[in-house]
Formats: sequence, C-alpha cells, structure tokens
Amino acid sequence: MPNAEFADRYGLDTSDEWISTRTGIRERRFAGPDDTAATLGARAARQALAAANLCATDLDLIAFATVTPDLMCPSCAALVQAELGCRAIPAFDLSAACSGFLYGLGTATQFVRTGAARHALVIGAEVLSRTLDMTDRATCVLFGDGAGAVVLSAAPPGTRAGVRVIRLYSDGTGGDLIRVPSATAPAGGPARTEVQGREVFRFAVTRMAELIRQGTADARELGCEIDLLVPHQVNQRIIDAALGACGFPADRVMVNLDRYGNTSAASVPMALDEAIRTGRCGPGDTVLLVAFGGGLTWGGALVTL
Repeated sequence: MPNAEFADRYGLDTSDEWISTRTGIRERRFAGPDDTAATLGARAARQALAAANLCATDLDLIAFATVTPDLMCPSCAALVQAELGCRAIPAFDLSAACSGFLYGLGTATQFVRTGAARHALVIGAEVLSRTLDMTDRATCVLFGDGAGAVVLSAAPPGTRAGVRVIRLYSDGTGGDLIRVPSATAPAGGPARTEVQGREVFRFAVTRMAELIRQGTADARELGCEIDLLVPHQVNQRIIDAALGACGFPADRVMVNLDRYGNTSAASVPMALDEAIRTGRCGPGDTVLLVAFGGGLTWGGALVTL
C-alpha cells in the first residue's frame, strides 16, 4: 500500500511527499481478505520454529500480543496452537498495544527462567488496517499489518546469551492519547484508531530516550555494549529526536518503517527478524529492543543473541 494509494484509492488530500517527510513511511502492507492476526501469526510462528530447529510439539507455551484479535474468544494464541498442532499447552493473548511484544517477551521469559517452560513462542501480530478511518489522514497513513515471532529456549547455567534485562512500564492516566474503542463498550460503535499526535510525539520521544539510556547503563553494568538498537517502528521523526536526545549513534539502529509503517505489536519482532536475516546482528551480539504505545505502555529488553 504505497503512499500515493491514499489519494488515488480513497481521495484523501495527501501525497507521497506529505506522508514521507512527516513520518518516514513510504509504503505499508494491508492484510488480504482472508488474513487475520491469527493467520499472520501462525505463518510467523512457523518461520520462528524453523529458525530454532524446533517442531510445534516442542513448544510449552504460546504468548500472543495483539490489539486486533480475530475474536474476543477464543484467543489468537489458542487458534495458533490448533493451527500448528501443538500439545495441550498454555496459550494466551496479551494486550499492551505497541509494547505488546515486549510484554509477551517478559512474560514468557519468566516461564522459561522458572522451569515452567523449556520452549516458549512469543508472537506479535496486527491487522490495524481494519481499525482505520480512511478519511483521517493524520492516522490512516501511519499503520500497517504484519506479524513477527520468536522462540525462547532454556539455556545451560552460565550461558551468556539470552534475555539479560527486561523492563516494562505503564501509565493508564495517559490512556486517552491512543485509543481504539470497543464494540462492547457502553457507547458501542466501530473500532476506529484515535491518536492525539502532538502529545503522543512528546511521550514517545521522552520514553524512547529514557529506555535507551537505561539500556546503555544496563549493558555497561553487565560488561557489554549495545551492538544494535531495535526500536518500535513508529515514525522517523520520533526515532531521530530520541537518538538526538540521548546521543545514540544512528548507524547502530535498525529501521524498516519506510516499508511497513507502524505495525504495533508486530513492529519489534519484524524489525529484529530482518536485522538478523540481513546480517545487521547475529550470534553473540547484544541488542536493545524498545517499544512504547497505547496504555500508555513502554518497555525495553536487553538481549544477547
């Protein structure tokens, strides 16, 4: 879905230049008529299992992060469990908007660390295109659909690789800044994404800079450095402003929002996957994953691959 399509298909008063200069986004993907968060998530899960050399029956847990589930019940995680042919394992959804993948990562990490799971699948998937008001150029040009997944596995004691530090936060007093109303709410109505742009920009820049500073301090305390920063792919201006505020080098940042837009919970795992596949990072490298979104929520994870 290239930028020009918004004017050509929907008659929106916008252009490729207007969108790209304000957001850094040039195109995004919209799900096909038969695609859902669960079908996209299942495809990402299969790729993650293949990369980990595991089978679906090896999994002990599925955590699925999304704000655009197929159904209120059953969960997307349960749908994926059935689709993959897993055993009767715990499978549940999490809702933390653009921070959802990190919330899922943090939750699954505890299962693995305590021995409750040996292999855990964490998925972030969204079909945000179905929540967009195509007459609102301030929001509809920002978002895309997609899915990403990772497998967490227990490692022998003393192994350097793994989730080193994870920090999660929320502030519900800012919940009105990013909203997707529910059809089950008292007022009912269609689910349409609402964003208060200026306030969200300030929140995102502030929190991203804080997370980078904290991640840098955590890495220093562990005796390592951040080889690659993988931020939530939200807006190039936000990323640039945050990097400027904390002095993190731009050449060590993974950015692919120009091709995918903001895919919410799918954003970080999609960017991480592309970074690994293209050689931006690999075994032994330490990456900092950061995200921020509706809730308000934000978080960071320091991971050695």
